[in-house]
Amino acid sequence: LVGSEMCIRDRYEGEPLSHSTPLKKIANLIGPENCYSFGIRSGMKEEFEWAKTSGYNLFKYEIVEPLRQVLPTLAGKKVYVTIDIDVLDPSAAPGTGTQEIGGVTTKELLEVVHMIARADVDVIGADLVEVCPAYDQSDMTAIAAAKVLREMMIGFIK
Repeated sequence: LVGSEMCIRDRYEGEPLSHSTPLKKIANLIGPENCYSFGIRSGMKEEFEWAKTSGYNLFKYEIVEPLRQVLPTLAGKKVYVTIDIDVLDPSAAPGTGTQEIGGVTTKELLEVVHMIARADVDVIGADLVEVCPAYDQSDMTAIAAAKVLREMMIGFIK
């Protein structure tokens, strides 16, 4: 995951299936040591503690340098990439329901997509989530999302 919030809760407002629970469910299936989150700027204390004690790979705030270090360790492996548009700073992507200041630039996000595309990994799937055009009268978020998706399709499909 490249995003701003953790998404490793067991439940959110009593619901086991919500936008805050998918990564915990995935980690429970494949092991937290096989999950990576970059650019995280928000979460509950319990999420950060669970990540620390479980072996979940969590990289706060930054995406480029941590990914540059991680990619060689994933060589030859199958990976699924999910990008949450809220990894971008709200100044670049206001059209999301979970804005969090201190995000990355569109240039950094595109660099990450290109790094993954060039890496010796087998991207078996990818998505980009949490774009909400109704929250962005300027369409900046949709424009950024479209560019990122284009680069993902061009780079990840081999």
